[in-house]
Amino acid sequence: MYNSLSVTTVFPKLFTTFLYLWSFFTAIYQIKWINYTFMITMLWSLYLIGYYAYVQAFMVGPGSPSDFPELRVNSIEAAEAGTEFPPEYLSQKSITLKHDGRARVCRTCLVWKPDRCHHCSSCDRCILKMDHHCPWFAECIGFKNHKYFINFLIYNSLYATFVCLISSKELWNWFSQEKYVTELINIHLLLLFIVSLITSVSMTLFTAYSIYQVLINRTTIELYAYRRYKEELEILQDTTTTYNSQSNRPLPTDNVFDLGSYKLNWCETMGTTWKEWLLPVQTNKYIKSRHTSDEKGLYFNINRKVASQLQESAILQDRLLRRVTPRSSRDYSQLSQREDLVRTT
Repeated sequence: MYNSLSVTTVFPKLFTTFLYLWSFFTAIYQIKWINYTFMITMLWSLYLIGYYAYVQAFMVGPGSPSDFPELRVNSIEAAEAGTEFPPEYLSQKSITLKHDGRARVCRTCLVWKPDRCHHCSSCDRCILKMDHHCPWFAECIGFKNHKYFINFLIYNSLYATFVCLISSKELWNWFSQEKYVTELINIHLLLLFIVSLITSVSMTLFTAYSIYQVLINRTTIELYAYRRYKEELEILQDTTTTYNSQSNRPLPTDNVFDLGSYKLNWCETMGTTWKEWLLPVQTNKYIKSRHTSDEKGLYFNINRKVASQLQESAILQDRLLRRVTPRSSRDYSQLSQREDLVRTT
């Protein structure tokens, strides 16, 4: 009897491998019009680098706070009550906190959750800088394998587009030379064209979207969270107008992890050199930081201006809510502590 989790994990990888091999050998044996050496070189190069990036993405994995012993929580009750604290380097550099101002913690994994970390129900663990759970990898895309994922998308799109172009030309030759009068269409060639066409269009669009997300340093999860956050800010802006007519400054809606330029954001994920951008290899800054806590997905460079505005907005929101909802003296003490934190940052 098969384990259902094993099947769902192994099948996507086997299916993707089959598609790669089937399209590769079908193109070699069925396409005649193009120079054979050129076709082999192009197909083999795109296939090898694309499939290597695919394998690396699920072999390396996304990374999890459970991989770091110092992030494990001894008592979840103490952590939520504020009597157990995360490591100092994490508390000092994290900007994402719970509504009560305490560090985020996962009750399932029993670990402290760094910025951009989320719990994946499919993987049943917390994922560092989680982007999304990809069924084609049977794995999450996160901090450690995001670069390999982008490399795979780029080369797989090029591979599918190349196969689509050469197979469409072969079909056109069959039609234009009126070979249909004497012979049936090659079903393998037709399937190759259909599959490559669908794959090239869908993958190219998804690759463009994924690259754009990297260029603005935003994950898919943060995109959905941003939409909810924007709705809350619109409500808060209306409340500001109603209860504090003196505050007319627009509230910030910017991504705090957006460093202000496409290049800086791109380098955060993909590395700083052309070699790192083009090849599915580890970035130099990740290798250089292997003996430190840097470049581990535990904290990130942030836009200081946006972070300051968000902290000020959090205090403003708390003040406005207190005007309509009476709070205890303990709440006012927490607000004072948050104001002191803003003044020191």
